[in-house]
Amino acid sequence: KPTLPDLGGVEVLPDLWAMTEAELSRVRELSISRKGVGMVTFHGCTDCRALAALGSRLSEIVSLGPGEVVVYPDQAKKPPVGVGLNKPATIALYGCVPRAKGSWDAKAQEKYRTKVKQMTEAKGAELLDYDCEQGVWQFRVPHF
Repeated sequence: KPTLPDLGGVEVLPDLWAMTEAELSRVRELSISRKGVGMVTFHGCTDCRALAALGSRLSEIVSLGPGEVVVYPDQAKKPPVGVGLNKPATIALYGCVPRAKGSWDAKAQEKYRTKVKQMTEAKGAELLDYDCEQGVWQFRVPHF
């Protein structure tokens, strides 16, 4: 079994570093999160043997930052659709609120919600929810 690496505040569920090689080959609903920033859940079964081997270099494949998640930042390392983490996923990003100060009444919230929906769809994703009060943006992607 691989040893638990220091992931710099990133949590991976289930704990890949407590799994056998056989278990790693078929991980269901893999979630990678960073407290206060966001979470990405990869749907279905994922072969996580290569991810577990990366250990503390996991950020070379998945990066969670304020307002964004990047999977395969190095396009040369991105596998074909359906392979590795290049698959359907649901993403939740926290703290996504407008930068401009001003009125945050129902009209302003609806206008911002529309903007978030347009930004989501422009990226080829499906908006699931945007919570104006909490600043939580949830969407689904077909792949990365």
